[in-house]
Amino acid sequence: MFEQLRELRNQYGCDVTAVVSGDSGKLIDKLDSEGIPHFAFNFGFATLRGIMNMPREVLRLARLFRRQRFDVVQTHIFMSVLLGRVAAWLADVPVRLSMISGPFHLEAHTSRWIDRSTCWMETMLIPSCEESFRLCRTMGVPQKRLTLIYYSVDETRFDPGKAERANLRQQFGWNKDIPVIGMVAYFYPRLPKSRWVPANLSGKGVKGHEDLVNAAPLVQAEFPTAKFLLVGNGWGEAGDAYHQELKNLVRDKGLEESIVFAGYHENVNNLLPELDVAVQASLSENLGGTIEGLLMECPMVVTRVGGMPDAVRDGETGVLVNPADPEDLARGIIQQLRSPEKARAMAAAGRKLMLDRFTLNRTVADLAELYDQLLTRKTRKPHSLMFSLGRLLLAAPVFIYLTFRLLVVDVFVPIYLPAYAVRFRGLCLRAFYVPVRIFYQVRHFGYRVYGGSVRLAVRILRMSILLKSVFAHARKRRAGG
Repeated sequence: MFEQLRELRNQYGCDVTAVVSGDSGKLIDKLDSEGIPHFAFNFGFATLRGIMNMPREVLRLARLFRRQRFDVVQTHIFMSVLLGRVAAWLADVPVRLSMISGPFHLEAHTSRWIDRSTCWMETMLIPSCEESFRLCRTMGVPQKRLTLIYYSVDETRFDPGKAERANLRQQFGWNKDIPVIGMVAYFYPRLPKSRWVPANLSGKGVKGHEDLVNAAPLVQAEFPTAKFLLVGNGWGEAGDAYHQELKNLVRDKGLEESIVFAGYHENVNNLLPELDVAVQASLSENLGGTIEGLLMECPMVVTRVGGMPDAVRDGETGVLVNPADPEDLARGIIQQLRSPEKARAMAAAGRKLMLDRFTLNRTVADLAELYDQLLTRKTRKPHSLMFSLGRLLLAAPVFIYLTFRLLVVDVFVPIYLPAYAVRFRGLCLRAFYVPVRIFYQVRHFGYRVYGGSVRLAVRILRMSILLKSVFAHARKRRAGG
């Protein structure tokens, strides 16, 4: 976000402003260093209190948008997307965009239906990989309201010919002919079992560190001297605990001499050229570290998830493997180590692809062109007070629907209540479990309130048929004694 704002201002003369979570930290320091104005705002609504305060926070943000008279509001991370898109719609901002930072929230139950229920407020959606584009289409978003723009890095910072080498082998006392496999990623904590998390990721580390640890002995069966470098630190206290858990796993497997935890490095572009293979073993990802690795002409092995296949094309710019599959991950690493010349040739082809399609210049050029196209379509004066007031009235059922579904359907409905055998006016109910998921029969009752009358009628009809069937069954049971 910072680099996009900086280049949109410097190259295209945009008047840019950031609305961020918090008023201190590295991001704030970067914004201050470039003189980019910023406002602090609370985007948290994952707790009960946050959900209840959401309407008030949306109105506060809408007032900010109206006061600043922004032409474009673009959001990124999911927590800011929901509040930002509703607030921008209420403020009658001319162009409202959400750039989807990855497929994770589109794969999880709760965040997916929230996005689907509110995305109509956006002028357009910007998936940042082919998989996110596909998931948007499966949600029913028309293709004309989607445009693919990648999150890219500043290519001037990643030049293998100018990198100051980190001298890894000398630093760790390794011979120059020892194969070195590296993975650069934060140690995120194991994901909980939650409707905010894709079902297949519950209890797992999203970056796949554990899979690489389990793949290491399989690689060493053919390359006994191979070393594995894990670059990064824990993300928060829970991430530190997972970091320690992996260290214990390495110790239990007797791999302390082969797997090195290198900690955090500010300039990974100095490390990447010295790796024989760079691994991204994520279970859910956007582009991960693929752009950086290929720009530095580092042979890549990555999992076939999210947007990583967009950059690493199997057999052309790297090797793709199955996620959560240590054996296949080991197969990909061994394939690259067996043919180092071919691996470097694919990495060079990868750098060419990155410079052609995955650069910061390309990203901001696509964004600036999109802004111009959408702003020229507007035929009325924006930030209309009447439109804002009208939309505020229409937003009331949206807030009610979102709050009800979050609190009732996604919190209480998954609980199953037991119904024991009782007699009532001759009707006997045998002991069985009745799911309270009747709310699922009406979960789309308020879905697409605007323009969804046909869908609503179908839901009512289905409920009527269901109730009629229940009462008919009860009368039949009663008549039968």
